Amino acid sequence: MSSSRLCRWIKGVGVSAAAAHATYWVWQAAEQGAGEAQQANPDGGIGAGFFEGVLGLIALVTLVPLLLWAGMRLLGERDNHLLVTMGWAMWLVLNTQMPDGSASRLETESFFAAFAVVGGFLALFRPTAPEE
Repeated sequence: MSSSRLCRWIKGVGVSAAAAHATYWVWQAAEQGAGEAQQANPDGGIGAGFFEGVLGLIALVTLVPLLLWAGMRLLGERDNHLLVTMGWAMWLVLNTQMPDGSASRLETESFFAAFAVVGGFLALFRPTAPEE
């Protein structure tokens, strides 16, 4: 593996790990806010904490591809289509394994480590123009 490919892999691992942790942190904060809103107004019915829950869901779904793309662009890497699309799909599948934060801290970090390593390998692939 050449040094530029190794560097791109390291950038992919770092950006994937940072995106996973940042998104999970935002989602956990929104879920905690929703729980606190429901506890503060138990008679509020189904609407108590609804706004916070929706914000958490939007962040959970949309923040990873945005952070993957922005992180790689800030590190000077282009052509990250596969990392962004497949990383987003992998993130959605990963979150079916951790519903409502029921996974332990060790399981969560293991999932994030696997996500980061696969993100590094996805970062290695770059589209090339067809030869004529």
